[in-house]
Amino acid sequence: MTESLADGFDSVSFEQWSEAATKGDANFALMTLLENGVEAKWLYTREDAIAPDPSGLPGKAPFTRGTRAGRHWQIRQEQTNPDRARANAEILEDLNGGVTEVTLRFDRAAREGLAPGSSGFDDARGIDGIAISNLDQLSQVLDGVYLDMAGVALEAGAAAPAAAALLASHWRENGVAPDAALGSFRYDPLGCLARTGELPCSPEDALAVAGGLAASTKADWPGVKSLAVDTGIYVEAGATASWELGIAIATGVEYLRAAVEAGLDPAAAASQIEFTLSVGPDQFLEMSKFRAMRRLWARVLEEAGVADEDRHSSTYGKTSARMISAVDPWVNMLRVTTAAFAAGTGGADGVTVTPFDASIGQPGSLGRRIARNTQIILQDESSLGRIADPLAGSWYGEELTDEVARAGWERFREIEREGGALAALRSGLIATTLTGLAEEREDDLNHRRRVMTGVNEFPLLGDDGAEPEVPDRSSVASDSGRLAERPDLAGLDRLGDAPAGEWLATATSLASSGARIDELVPTRAEEPFSLPALNPHPDSTPFELMRRAAADHEKAGGDRPQIYLACMGTIASHVNYANWAKSFFEVAGVETVPSGALESNEEQAKTLRGGGFELVAVCAGRNQTPEDVADLVTRLRDAGAQYIYMVNSTPELNEAAMDAGADELVKNGVNLTGVLTATLGRLGVEVKS
Repeated sequence: MTESLADGFDSVSFEQWSEAATKGDANFALMTLLENGVEAKWLYTREDAIAPDPSGLPGKAPFTRGTRAGRHWQIRQEQTNPDRARANAEILEDLNGGVTEVTLRFDRAAREGLAPGSSGFDDARGIDGIAISNLDQLSQVLDGVYLDMAGVALEAGAAAPAAAALLASHWRENGVAPDAALGSFRYDPLGCLARTGELPCSPEDALAVAGGLAASTKADWPGVKSLAVDTGIYVEAGATASWELGIAIATGVEYLRAAVEAGLDPAAAASQIEFTLSVGPDQFLEMSKFRAMRRLWARVLEEAGVADEDRHSSTYGKTSARMISAVDPWVNMLRVTTAAFAAGTGGADGVTVTPFDASIGQPGSLGRRIARNTQIILQDESSLGRIADPLAGSWYGEELTDEVARAGWERFREIEREGGALAALRSGLIATTLTGLAEEREDDLNHRRRVMTGVNEFPLLGDDGAEPEVPDRSSVASDSGRLAERPDLAGLDRLGDAPAGEWLATATSLASSGARIDELVPTRAEEPFSLPALNPHPDSTPFELMRRAAADHEKAGGDRPQIYLACMGTIASHVNYANWAKSFFEVAGVETVPSGALESNEEQAKTLRGGGFELVAVCAGRNQTPEDVADLVTRLRDAGAQYIYMVNSTPELNEAAMDAGADELVKNGVNLTGVLTATLGRLGVEVKS
């Protein structure tokens, strides 16, 4: 183009634009508050540039612009099928379909270190993960996987060091050279404590184990990560972006100190840590969060004396469990697509996308296929994997990154003033703060200041077509007896005496001899350490409770919850009000039955009586008169309406309806769950929390 798009137009100053946008109201703020300390202006200009080059170069300190420099991020898929043969088949299907790394989520029995035959083992076997207890079972799950091509990450809770020994043994049994192994043991003791409220030993001992595992892993498997900082539970419990970053950095500092205490220098210690941030659907905030995370961590490592080129740790993203809904689960595809886009363009080294059907049962073949293909399309067809840091240079993006980084650093300092991440968990600072933030978020959802499509707005009633897949635990039901048949294993007593740098090698040798995961869990105390676990607050829970109550009521033989919409005037005059009412009431599973365009209020009353409706919502267009609205309310009451809602219209029509005896005015900003729980109650449906 040789001509400017502005040619022919007079230039306008920011002050002139601001005056026009605010209509002279000095109290009108041209910004949107994203969270405390982080705001987005409505217009950015050259004056908002925070520095000529605020983020440096891709692949260079402070790594704000990422470490990949245009290379594809890793596509990591989590496997949770309890049946080992099914899990293996699904892993191979995922890898053949484009996945580059797999996460093995061990079942609850393994994560809690339960011994076969002990109390609770059979109940926990195959629950929420793959039933793996020893090397043979792990080898069955990984049969056919090219271990020097596909990274293997572990999700084993407090038993992660023991699971690491099983994986290391599997590598050795299959001839994988130490420098060719790809994977992450992902030991995150503080994250485990926050999620479950328990550790098999004191937190101080667990941190010492973390340091020892880092030292052992660096010595034996130099390309493998040993420690993880996973923010998932904190975000599920209510953390905002700044609190998520503050907790992540504070936890990373705890692990850095533990690894240095075990003998690693800070750079080597940092190379053993893998951060996993929870990714939500707010695209630009999430992109900025990843950029800010790397910048903050580089600052920590700078203070630790790490050279410029080593001031980074792997940073992964996993789509947030908080936003995954069991109501209309297909919409989850859209949320995770936006989240994966944000993580990938924000410079994540790898991304895990949650299958859309994960919240309704075991992820099926379609859910896993869509999850991996979402990333492949973003990387290859959309070419996002070929560019480095597309947010760089944007006045908005750079300033938002700066705001998120500063807010996150302040939260980190607050945690450090408490004594660090462990101290903040012990004192309740994190729990109390996140509970307050969760309540604020729930209030926003209840009042539709925050919209969740398909959940608190535009719901889908009836069969959504999703087919839940029930996890099959039958093949692992006899594991307890088979595992207990093994004779006692010599040498287990050596594990507790192994030096920090030799612990993994000792445990790996025992795993090769047949040791079970429960026997390899380090430093088990007589009594586990415990404190109150954080309380997850999924966004859709209050709305799912109402939908489930309505569905259960109908399944039990009750009438389908319904409300009659008395629509006044022509369809063109009332359609917006009727659509609003439909979206409002169907959020709770209450089917709306619109009247359509009837000729008179008398016909409205006749239709109400004929349908046997007890509840009615009046949808009056702006061209109605107050007298007509009042007459309709009176006729509906006489026809048997037990409760009459007035859908918000003009002040005059609202006042006329309420004066005539309407019971409640519903409009944007009312408490959805409060109003709709009461609505269900009037229809005989009890909502249980």
